[in-house]
Amino acid sequence: MNKQKKLYTETNLLIAFGITLIVVMGVTNITPALPAMAQFFNIPYSSVALIITVFTMPGIILTPILGIMSDRIGRKIIIIPSLLIFGITGIIMFFITDFTWLIILRFIQGMGVSALGAINATIIGDMFTGKDRTIAFGYNASVLNIGTALYPAIGGFLCILGWNYPFLLSAFALVVAWFAMFHLHNPEPLNTSSLKRYFHAILTILKSPYVIGLLSTTVLTFILLYGPIITYFPYIISYRFKATAATIGLFMSAMSIVTAITSSQLQILTKRYSEKNLILYGFIGLCISFIIAGFAYNYFWLAIAIIIAGASNAINNPSLLSLLTAAAPAQFRGAIMSLNGMGLRIGQTAGPLLMASLVEIVTVEKAFYIISASTFIIVVALFSTILSNKYCRIKD
Repeated sequence: MNKQKKLYTETNLLIAFGITLIVVMGVTNITPALPAMAQFFNIPYSSVALIITVFTMPGIILTPILGIMSDRIGRKIIIIPSLLIFGITGIIMFFITDFTWLIILRFIQGMGVSALGAINATIIGDMFTGKDRTIAFGYNASVLNIGTALYPAIGGFLCILGWNYPFLLSAFALVVAWFAMFHLHNPEPLNTSSLKRYFHAILTILKSPYVIGLLSTTVLTFILLYGPIITYFPYIISYRFKATAATIGLFMSAMSIVTAITSSQLQILTKRYSEKNLILYGFIGLCISFIIAGFAYNYFWLAIAIIIAGASNAINNPSLLSLLTAAAPAQFRGAIMSLNGMGLRIGQTAGPLLMASLVEIVTVEKAFYIISASTFIIVVALFSTILSNKYCRIKD
């Protein structure tokens, strides 16, 4: 107990928690304000969804590049400028009244946050070993869920003051940057191998069908999280129920609370089910959630859809990260986790665009049904081929 308490109060880990709160802030505090932004700028909701798309887009390219750089030149030298870019651009956006400039600044802010999540996870892995590493990642997951639960509610209430007020939360990144600059004392990698040998080892890992399957699953997971759930659940709440931004924030926070509660039970669930099966059950749950969201014309069914979506994400993503971490050797984990981060950003970017495109063709209800059916087909294909028992070596 004393050891866990000491670990929990470790300065390096507390700074990592702060970085985690910045990583999840970029989208979750903004989503309740999307309908208000559409009204302020007098643009369609499908256009205002670009606020999320351009934010996640830079990570597709920058995440693996910065991940490799963190292996070669160090983690801290990447993290501090990233935090400063995120915080400064967020403050500037508070004063912007032109949508084009808002999109440009969001793109720059996305550049800042692009690799923070992957490098932060690598730092935690660098600082701790064995049981301490597991405990540290568990604490970090709890902080992440607290952030995703609180930010939508905070963003929703700030939006009462104005659509731009949620951007002021970005200033917190400057505080975290100061602490990281003067108080983060993480072990930096000592990589003496040549670039040729370094990249050859990474390519060898990526040739594994098992790793390819896990990375593909990450893309699908975040297409669903950032398309139907984060971008269009608020749309349903706002336009179907005529709800305020504060109500949107509370509903989205409720989903994160469900995720946090379910995540706390993963230790029990993994004793009974394999990580691969938990991922499969998570996707099935998401398919069910989307079907319910399609016909949810009262708050009861909407709440059911949100609860199922939250629980499904709770058992899906942590299980996926557990399998991928076990498949990546420690000396190349930064690069592999950054490639996973690139897949995450691809999913985050493609999800809103995919849903917006579908809604242009069919109704929102039919779009949810189409996504549900398509997800089921893709998941069956994935799990019957490269994630089948032939390739999937589940961690003991």
